[in-house]
Amino acid sequence: MKKKKIDLRFLYMWIPMILLELIFHIVQFRSFDIFTFLRLFFYTLFVSELICIICSLFKNRKVYFVVGFVYFILICFYSFVELIFKNFMGDFYSFGTVGDGALRIAQYALIFLSNAKLPYYLCFLPIIVYLLLHKYVKFNDKGPFQIPLIICISAFLLLLPCMNLGSGNSSILDVYATFSNKTIIIDKMGIQHFLFRDLSAFVYKAPDVIVIDDVDDDDKDDKPVEPTIQPRVIDSTKWKNIAENEENTNMQTIDKYLMSQRITQTNEKTGVFENYNFIYFMVEAMDYLAIDKDLTPTLYKMYTQGYSFYNHYTPLYSCATGESEFVSYTSLFPYVNVCTPNYIAGDQFYEALPYLFKNKGYSTFSLHNWRDEFYERKLIHPAIGFDNYTDIDDIWQDTSIQHTNGWQADSMLIEQAIKQIDQVKNRKFFCNIVTSVMHFPYEESSYWGDYYLDQINEVHPDYYIDYKRYLSKCMDFDNGLKILLDYLEANGLADNTVICIYPDHRPYWMDYDTVMEYTRWINPDRQGENGIYRSPFIIYNKNLVPEVNNNYCSTLDHVPTIANMFDLDYDPRLYLGKDIYDGNNTVILSNGNWINEQGWYDATSETFNPNPGVEMPTSDYISRKNTSVQNTIKISYLILDETYFAKRKEICYPK
Repeated sequence: MKKKKIDLRFLYMWIPMILLELIFHIVQFRSFDIFTFLRLFFYTLFVSELICIICSLFKNRKVYFVVGFVYFILICFYSFVELIFKNFMGDFYSFGTVGDGALRIAQYALIFLSNAKLPYYLCFLPIIVYLLLHKYVKFNDKGPFQIPLIICISAFLLLLPCMNLGSGNSSILDVYATFSNKTIIIDKMGIQHFLFRDLSAFVYKAPDVIVIDDVDDDDKDDKPVEPTIQPRVIDSTKWKNIAENEENTNMQTIDKYLMSQRITQTNEKTGVFENYNFIYFMVEAMDYLAIDKDLTPTLYKMYTQGYSFYNHYTPLYSCATGESEFVSYTSLFPYVNVCTPNYIAGDQFYEALPYLFKNKGYSTFSLHNWRDEFYERKLIHPAIGFDNYTDIDDIWQDTSIQHTNGWQADSMLIEQAIKQIDQVKNRKFFCNIVTSVMHFPYEESSYWGDYYLDQINEVHPDYYIDYKRYLSKCMDFDNGLKILLDYLEANGLADNTVICIYPDHRPYWMDYDTVMEYTRWINPDRQGENGIYRSPFIIYNKNLVPEVNNNYCSTLDHVPTIANMFDLDYDPRLYLGKDIYDGNNTVILSNGNWINEQGWYDATSETFNPNPGVEMPTSDYISRKNTSVQNTIKISYLILDETYFAKRKEICYPK
């Protein structure tokens, strides 16, 4: 009896598929464990079988070749771009995150692609292998597909329980369904599986009901300070009455969670800036590298003569600038699979920092030296409490304002802010300034990137050209700060005006080993995987006694910290961040890692790395902290989904 053969044409697809996965993993992750390899092995086997079964329905045999060829062109280019994006942005992109942003960044496409590292081009090798296989290898084309298909599906399902998705205390299914950590999903399941999950996210959404796990109060581990003035007591009667009559399950969950949070107490910084004016800078791509005694003397003075925060972090979110800005106003953790500020544009956030100042009688206004090309600020800023928002198109209505190639001058933006401050200087004001000049590119010539090169060459002749161009842009911002301080002094506003400066993200496309090496003088502990997220946070007033705060903190903690210092009317429980002066906080990074005074948690390997000299915490502590971190993220998603603060206006913005 003749032995029945198996149709092996799926090997034309499977061999290049598994090759692509191996190349991607070696280039990006350097290695993989045996379970990851087996998952990649069987998943690609399943997909190649499935494609071939579908192609077998067509009589024309060329369908096999054409479908496979198109597939590999698309998937190889996709993998290539993902590697560049990861190197550039610090995270992989998803179609939900990028959305219409893909069209918005199209102007940088050539720069983006030209900065690909040489190993990234190996992603196109599977195309060549596919063509060579078709040309020189003849696989059997008769027989059933079903046997290998059943084997690979069964093997893949058996391997699922072995997955480690860096979920902390969350289930594997929950991490997979919520798409909460792109890096880990790609690492453990492969780039082709990630693409499938990313596309399926448009159809299959995460469950609407999010369960908040029970956890003991982890604040006892963070040693909150005792009140130094008088206890902060808040009457929750009204809130409880509203919550008791609430019928929406998600709203009930949010009410319960927030009301159960500890009310952070007053401390030595409570009311230290009461009734002061406030100028809040989010500086594009500012790094410690921008603080240079010789080249940026004003910024250096503000850092060394004000309050600085040694362990401050600016996490790099999926939608970098817009989400850092959003977090710093609202103290909410952004979505990971959409561009949060654009997704919620127009939703009211009555707990946001501008509303807190507005409720205290401040005039609130905001300026930015670009247009709504990337983020819908004309919708977002009024929704968080700014009375007026000015962008570059508004500024350019004054025809005397100079246009330059590339990003517009921060010094010019600050001069425009001064004009608006001058109109309200007899009353309290909150001026928000979002800069842009320090944005990439740095490797190519630009007006402000080249403007101060001669001066930089005198101070740092050995710096690479991209670092010099970055510093040239920093010098324009520094010049604007000097203009601002001179204005405040001349108009009698310097004594009662506080300036706060923080970055939106690190400068892209710079070698960060070099960046961190250049900044050892100011932060020698800035090193390792998480060091690139360690960032300046400055609070300055001419009369301050210089002070360095060593508590761990991030942009999530800005609102409660500033609200306490200005003695604004606020309920600390409404914010997912905490007052920095209340104690060491836990920094949550978008890749699932978290950091505090004990050390840092690696979400990929689910291991804890204690800080030098710190004893390894108990597994119970790590478990509870993981649950607390996951709860923070989950409750933030619920708050955004339910437009919670718009529905609880009378609680967070009482008039």
